Amino acid sequence: MSSSNSLIGITTGNACGNAYAFYTVFAQKSFQKLHPVPFTWLSFATTLALSGVSLPLWNAHEVQLSWLPLWIGGLLSVIFTFAGHLMNNYGIRLIGATSASMIGASNPALTVVLAWLIIQETLTSLQVTGVAIVTLSVVLLSREHR
Repeated sequence: MSSSNSLIGITTGNACGNAYAFYTVFAQKSFQKLHPVPFTWLSFATTLALSGVSLPLWNAHEVQLSWLPLWIGGLLSVIFTFAGHLMNNYGIRLIGATSASMIGASNPALTVVLAWLIIQETLTSLQVTGVAIVTLSVVLLSREHR
């Protein structure tokens, strides 16, 4: 892997982490005056608008796609993603941004463990170390939060 790819990965990873932190704090403040359902709809509308703006950047005129499975998959993706965001936003409203972020931080580690258990994915020592660090961090933060 080249160093420029690593730099791009590190930069985008940090940007995503900061954006998610801003989102959870902004959501918690918004829920003082706004219910989670309209907030989630606004969030999805923003995502849809930004996705629509990015479509002209992709030149798909020469690609023959089977559109029916894409529409069905897209619809299922929207339904499940909306449900997940709505539950996350209710969680932020009920337990606060800090606790919701701690739970959210455990999602990648849980995904790795489930991949290992269900599909017998081979884990490298670096992945096992990452899962252990994330799990330990969430446990320590949750003990400190009490």
